[in-house]
Amino acid sequence: MTDHSILSPGLPDFPFRQEAQLITRVFKYITITVPSALRAATDTHNLVKLLNNLNDHQLAGLGLERTDIAAYAATKTGLLG
Repeated sequence: MTDHSILSPGLPDFPFRQEAQLITRVFKYITITVPSALRAATDTHNLVKLLNNLNDHQLAGLGLERTDIAAYAATKTGLLG
C-alpha cells in the first residue's frame, strides 16, 4: 500500500493561532492549576489545625515534633513536592 500522507496538506497556519494557544494556556491555568493549588493549601491548613490540637505526647506517637507540623502537613497534602 502506498503512503499518501505527503499528498495531504497539513493544517494551515490560522490567523490568531498563537493568541488562541495563549488563551488556552491561561484558561487551563485558571481552571486546573489554581483550583488544585487552593485545594492543597486548604487541605494543608486543615491538617495543621488538626495536628496543632494534639498534645506533645500524641505528636510524638506520630513521630512528629511541634516544629515539624507545617512541613509535614505541606508534604503530606502535596503542597510541597
